[in-house]
Amino acid sequence: MQLYFQNSFVKLSYDRANRLGKAEWFGRLHGAELREAYLLCHDMINRFSLTKWLADDRLMDNISPADLKWSLEVHVPQMAKSSLKRLARIPSKYETNREAVGVMINKGYTFDSPLELRDFEDENEAMKWLLEPSRVSAAASSI
Repeated sequence: MQLYFQNSFVKLSYDRANRLGKAEWFGRLHGAELREAYLLCHDMINRFSLTKWLADDRLMDNISPADLKWSLEVHVPQMAKSSLKRLARIPSKYETNREAVGVMINKGYTFDSPLELRDFEDENEAMKWLLEPSRVSAAASSI
């Protein structure tokens, strides 16, 4: 994995060969810091045409109501329209974060997007799923 961006709140990395991106979140981001981090995720996805994403939210703390509102208006639609096909998530240990991300995921389902989403407890299992061939593309290529 190549490092794309890192600060005390988030570490973004990618694997160009596997078209895989990864975001590891730490602590409580809010306001401009959270928005910048999400926009950097989108920049990395678009720059490298990533199709797989691992969101390691284990240490990500609360998302404020204002940031959730912005996420629903900007971040979620951009994710739904991106090149991503699979998203593996390791949920936060913080209940308030899991609730906010749940709202974002439900909003994502309102878009016509081929994105497959699964939650995992173990990073190795998440990576294994991300890197296995997609059943959808395998079925489509056999037609």
